[in-house]
Amino acid sequence: MVAEEKGVLSWDPLYSIPLGIAVAVPAIHYEWYLVNEETQLAACFIMFNAFIYTQFGDMLKEVLEADGKEIIAKANAAEDEVLGLLKSKRQDIVMQERIVQDAQDIQALKEETYEKLNAAGKIKPQHEFKAQMERMLTMIATEEANVKEKQKISMMQEATVAVTEELLNNKELQLQSLNNAIAKLKGQKAGEDPVKASYLKYFKWKASEAAKVDEKTEIKESRAAMLAKVNALADNEGFFFKFDADGKPKMTV
Repeated sequence: MVAEEKGVLSWDPLYSIPLGIAVAVPAIHYEWYLVNEETQLAACFIMFNAFIYTQFGDMLKEVLEADGKEIIAKANAAEDEVLGLLKSKRQDIVMQERIVQDAQDIQALKEETYEKLNAAGKIKPQHEFKAQMERMLTMIATEEANVKEKQKISMMQEATVAVTEELLNNKELQLQSLNNAIAKLKGQKAGEDPVKASYLKYFKWKASEAAKVDEKTEIKESRAAMLAKVNALADNEGFFFKFDADGKPKMTV
């Protein structure tokens, strides 16, 4: 009998037994089918397979499925490993391409830096030369001011010594100074100040003596001393120039 379950036609295996008997008995009786050793061997093989299938089918299925899952898992793991290696290789190739680009960028940056350094190298000596020249001029001006101040101090000291000595040795000047002091105390008009007159007299004498000195020789000696000082500064500081004997700057680099 054919039964219908959930819209699907199915055959109950129990119906196969009477149907098999009904077919097998006349077939054997009328010798439509000869039973021999091959038939018996086939029947035993079929029974063995049926027994194994019915008793151990689920277990064999689980074992085979487990083996299949293990094989699939190993295959997937091998594929993942291969994919990982391929991705790593791809990253290496990309990095190599980036390395080439980075090297080109670095080379371009180096060339640009060298150009800027060369440009700065052309300007830097000019700034250094300017700074050295300004320092040299400042030193010369300072030295000239110091020389003049020293000359003033020296002249005043010499004048003071000369006037003091003259007043101590000249009774007339001492008397005149005393009279002027008394007149000032009384509020009367005093005469010419003898001290001031002595200073003026000394300065006139000093000027006349200075006129007798060879001015060119004195200037030459003063310039030689000044050149020695500025050239010593140039040597110590490593300036780009020095002064010759005529006072003209000469480049040393």
